[in-house]
Amino acid sequence: MRYVLILFLLTSSLFSKDISTRYDVHVSLLGNVGYADVTLRESGDTYEIKLVANTAGVAAALLKDRVETFTSRGRVVDGRYIPDIFIASKVTTKRSRVQTYYFDHEKKEINLIEEKTKLVNKTRFDPKTFKIKSEEVSENSVDETILDVYKDADVLSAYLNTKTICNSAEQCYKLVAVGAHDEKNNITVSCLKGLQREAAIINFSEEIQDIYNLNVEPFDKDDEIVDVLVAFDNDGLLKEAYLGEVFWIGKITAKRVYHKISSN
Repeated sequence: MRYVLILFLLTSSLFSKDISTRYDVHVSLLGNVGYADVTLRESGDTYEIKLVANTAGVAAALLKDRVETFTSRGRVVDGRYIPDIFIASKVTTKRSRVQTYYFDHEKKEINLIEEKTKLVNKTRFDPKTFKIKSEEVSENSVDETILDVYKDADVLSAYLNTKTICNSAEQCYKLVAVGAHDEKNNITVSCLKGLQREAAIINFSEEIQDIYNLNVEPFDKDDEIVDVLVAFDNDGLLKEAYLGEVFWIGKITAKRVYHKISSN
């Protein structure tokens, strides 16, 4: 799901505003497999960005109507988005998991609270009817831990901070963020220029301004390297994304189908 998450992310400028956007996700073989609603709220020096990814069609059936929600809240300091809290939840028909990350940037620590719920079938003997009955019960658990490695960003704040790299000296860097980087992959973000941009732009529609490439390189050399192209339009916001042939399912694309900005 991490690759699909990357397809949904957007960036913005810094004045106080609300942004509401929807992206549809299409797979060559399966058709429409889902959509994501992204909202960004900025007020003064604070921000909140929320992404809700829903499965649809065949994907919904295969993934048990899975809904994933990601929320980042924090502060805007000198034009940079600094998270205080990041929440990632995954809900299906039978299970749910909520991971809440609390950032302590002074101590360089991240505290994680993970809550899990699942429905399980249990049987019991009913002495009134002398029958064995089956019923669904909820099992819950809560775990708290401090992460071994400190990261100063989450996946949403990190992508809000990518908006300047096409105009900066550092146009390529490794992405290290909660929710994106893990022990299995290296992710590199780069702004495409010149011939690289010309080769990539044929995958998108008109009015594309900047194009970024996200290179996901597994540490396991037997796994395939993945490249995701992300395109922004003239207003500086994510418009489309493209992931080439993936195994037998074909190409994956995400396109903006609804977009509203209201300034305060």
